[in-house]
Formats: sequence, structure tokens, C-alpha cells
Amino acid sequence: MRDIKLINILKTLSKVEMKRFGKFVASPYHNSGKNCMPLFKLLEKSHPDFKEGNYTYEAIHKKLYPGKKFNKQVTWNLTSAMEKMTKEFLKQEALKKDDFIQMDLALTEFGSRKLLNYYSNVLIEMEKMLDKSSIDTEYFSKQYKLRIFKQTYYFSVDKVHLIGDATHKTAEWGAIYFLRIIVGALKDMLILREYYNYKVDVNVPLAIVKNLDLKSVVDYINKEKFEYAFYIEIYYHSLMMLLEPKQTWHLDRYRELFEKHFKNFDKIEQISMITDMVNYCMYYPELGNSKFKRVIFELNEFQLKEGLAFFPDNQLSKTKYLQNLMTALAVNETKWTEDYIEKYTPKLLPEIRESMKCLANAFLCFHTKEYRKVLEYVNKVEFVDIRDKIQTRALSAKSYYELNETETLLHYIDSSKHFVINNPSVSETEGKNIRNFFKYLTKLIYLKESNDNVEISILRNDVEKNKELSNKDWLLEKIRELEKVK
Repeated sequence: MRDIKLINILKTLSKVEMKRFGKFVASPYHNSGKNCMPLFKLLEKSHPDFKEGNYTYEAIHKKLYPGKKFNKQVTWNLTSAMEKMTKEFLKQEALKKDDFIQMDLALTEFGSRKLLNYYSNVLIEMEKMLDKSSIDTEYFSKQYKLRIFKQTYYFSVDKVHLIGDATHKTAEWGAIYFLRIIVGALKDMLILREYYNYKVDVNVPLAIVKNLDLKSVVDYINKEKFEYAFYIEIYYHSLMMLLEPKQTWHLDRYRELFEKHFKNFDKIEQISMITDMVNYCMYYPELGNSKFKRVIFELNEFQLKEGLAFFPDNQLSKTKYLQNLMTALAVNETKWTEDYIEKYTPKLLPEIRESMKCLANAFLCFHTKEYRKVLEYVNKVEFVDIRDKIQTRALSAKSYYELNETETLLHYIDSSKHFVINNPSVSETEGKNIRNFFKYLTKLIYLKESNDNVEISILRNDVEKNKELSNKDWLLEKIRELEKVK
């Protein structure tokens, strides 16, 4: 229904925005011949939750036209007109937030009207604004557009002899913009391929970059001390981490450039670049497992220090909270982890803080070999999602193994396998990873008693080769312990 759509839009407006919308509705310039103010005043009373009042067509008509016979078409026309106004209002709100788009539109209008003095002034404002701005996803396209506008201006005032620099800069910023866009697209396509089985028969962007000698370009711009060389080199190494993953020096150089120049980029780009490096380390662990774990830890630490780990502002997501903690433990940063739990648990949503603190302490106690405490903390965890349940089941199983409580562990493995199989919320990948873990753990339990060196060796080979397996490092560690004993 039209009226419900209208209310859903109005619910998103803040109190200040609602007041501005009232002025928008009252303006003859925007109301397209229909007086929507009575409807606005009616709806304003229940803003923002709209819990009070019945907003059917009949109820609205009765309140706006008391004593008159219900006419659905009249109410429909009014709510439809106001819904259209909300959309126009939101366009105006969006426009006010983006100075560049305002200038872009102004230049187009001034140019079409031959108001070249105004055109020139806006060009100067636009250039000053871009000089002060950090790099976001649209930065390079904005620089490109600015140079296009400059070329247009010089043609319009018959100063073609001045167009050379603008033309040159158009090509430079266009090249950087092309590289930024194509690198981002190829990375997204990789993620879609790996996690959503997305495939393309013809990959033109990939064909283009594979047939460009970008290394020579990077060498050239560094030799010539090109002002924007670091932009191009950062995106070049990001691309090569994708195309040549075994050449790990691309990661080293990417990280070096990022840490030197990261303040030139806005927060979203900074987070994107860190994610880029972390994903590389996680996706290709066989290239440098211990080194990459340390790199991820240091990048996580950098994010926390620079305030880049919090989204929305000052809030830490549960996933990021646990990922930081697990990475720290993987590189044996025990004291850092203890301080992290105390300092950053309050950054989580209030409703999950206590539960996540228990889970974090369970992981910490497992690392310090306090297995009874692990089980105590796990019992206090109030699960937020299915991944929490899977993590705690694996953690409890490993603790029972370390405590040599074999009978309890076998019963626990059996119940856990049934839990995974019967739970529709467990994804296919997660289910396979945890089922394989329980399968190998069961074999490990029996081999611990059997003294069968051949079977232990077979198990180690199987675990090493299996890529669909959670807690792989711990299993290999326990297998190596058996091999030493034998």
C-alpha cells in the first residue's frame, strides 16, 4: 500500500530531517499542486516509530476529512503525492552532503548558459576542495572530471594553447582511475568465485592486465619521481598479490607503501587495503604460515591503534573482536590478549559483551593450558550465532582431550556430530570442516592407545592434505606428540 511505503520512508528520518521535510512540503516550489501539509501534520505526531494511530486509507481519510464519505482515490492520490515528495527530499538531502556533485551540476549549468566567469570560479573551488580531500573510492574519477571541465573551459574562452596541461592530467588521472577500478573489480570477482561459485567465460579486465607491462610502468614512475607514483604502485602490488600470489614480496612492498602513505586515503579505503592484506595472508597460508600470522597480528594492532577497527564509530564487531584475539594467540601474544580482552570488550554491543568475554577467556585459558577453566567459561557463553556454538564445541572437545577424559570426549564428539548434521543453520563448508575435525579427533583418540606407528603416520598425511578441516594446526601438533612418544 502506498501509505505504508510512505511511513516506512518517514521512519528513517531523524527529528531534524523531519522538520526540514515539513518546510519542504510547505514550499510551493516542491508541492506540485497538492497541499500535503495536513497529511504531514497528521503523520508528524507519531514520528518516528508510528506506534500510535491507524494508517489505513480509511483511517487517514477520516482524520483529514471528518464527516465526509470515504473516497479511497482521494487518499491514495494524497499519500502518493507525499511519497513522491519524500523521494525528492531525500535526493536534496543527498545532494547537500556532496559538494563535488553540486559543483559538477553547477559547472554543467553555467557552461550551457555561457556564464564563464561563474564557471571559472567553480573550477577554482573544485580544485581547492580536491587538493584538501583524502582519497576515497571516487577520488580519481573526480580528478579526472576536473581536468575534463578545464579542457571545456579553455575551449570555451578560446585559449586552446593552455589546454595541454589539462589534457595531460586527464590522461594521468584516467590511468590511475582505470587501475583502481580494475584491481577492485578483479578482487571482488575472486571472492565471488571462491565463496559463491561465480564464473565468467570471458574475463576482459583480467586479459587486459595480464597483457600490460605494469612492472615497467612502476619502474618508470619511480625513476622519474612522478608525484602520484605511490598511488599507482600500491594498486599495482595489490593486483600482483592476486595474479602472482607466490611472489610474497608484493605483500611486503604493499604493506610498506600503505604504512607510509595511509593518511592520504580515507577511512573506507584504509580499511579496504588492510582487509586486502589480511585476506592474502589467510588465503595463501602455505606460502609463509608463521610469517603471515605475525603480519595479520601487526595489521590488527595497527587497525586498533589508528581507530580503523571500529564500525560504526567506536564499536567493534563480534567477528573482528574474535579474529583479533585468535590471531594474537596464534603468535603467542598472551599478555597482549589479556589486555585486549579488558580494553576492547566494552567496545562490543552491550547485549553480547559478557558472553563474548567468556568466550575470549575460554580461548585464552586454552592457550595457557588451563583446560578446566576453559570448560567453566564455555558453560557461561550465551550463543549469539551458530559459529559460536561450533567454536565452543571444538574448544570443549580439545579440552577434554587434553584432560585425558576419553569417555566423556567420545560421547561429546557423538553429540556434536549430531548437532552439526541436524542443524540447518550450519553452512555446507562449516559443516564439512567441523565434521572432518571430529572424524580425525576420534582416530587420534584410538591411536593414542594403540601404539600403531604406521596408522599415526597415515593420519598425519591425511590431515596435512585435507583443506576442508578446522583446528588443523592443533591436530597436527597432537599427532606429532604421538610420534615423539612412539
